Amino acid sequence: MHTIDLYLDIAMRRVQRRLGWYLTAAAMSVLAIAFGAYAAGQLSALQRSDLLAYVGGFLGSLQHGLPQGPELMRAALYADGRLLVVSWLLALLVVGAVTSWLWLAVKGFAIGFASAFLLGELGGRGLLLVLLGVLPSALLVLPSIWLLSEAAALYASEFYRARFKAPEMLSALVRFAGAGAIAAAGIVLAATAEAYLSPLALHLLWPYVGG
Repeated sequence: MHTIDLYLDIAMRRVQRRLGWYLTAAAMSVLAIAFGAYAAGQLSALQRSDLLAYVGGFLGSLQHGLPQGPELMRAALYADGRLLVVSWLLALLVVGAVTSWLWLAVKGFAIGFASAFLLGELGGRGLLLVLLGVLPSALLVLPSIWLLSEAAALYASEFYRARFKAPEMLSALVRFAGAGAIAAAGIVLAATAEAYLSPLALHLLWPYVGG
């Protein structure tokens, strides 16, 4: 418990020091989610039918048992993990500090799109799918991207202020590496939730989700 309390204290102090950046990231997430929800409302009947067939196939697999967790986790880690690595490496070169903000926009759009589609097409069942299947991962991935975006901007600022002085540059690099490690831990936790916790919850609540 002491370790968790210390971690939360460090996180809160970091957010308080850089509150403007986190508010900007949160606002960008909300805007991207709104765009995603709007896009879901513009789908044609054929597109809706294709997506509903995919959702139905996934729900059908849950009825007969849980999907293969390792496979789902590998897919989730590949999707978000590679973007984390690319964003971190590009930010390390300073010129790519905006990459994580683009990732944030794309992820927010995907969350808004999926949530709006499920709610619009499945009603109460869709709400359960969003709460159990979309939200747990989103609550871990989005803060991880916020952290990486803020850390990338801070690293770029410290890099330029260091004026190629080795000690200052090394210190900035260590802090940025630490932020990347914390963001990576969030991505791993999100993948775990997506691969194991969400399918299990949906399986247990199949009478309500399956309709």
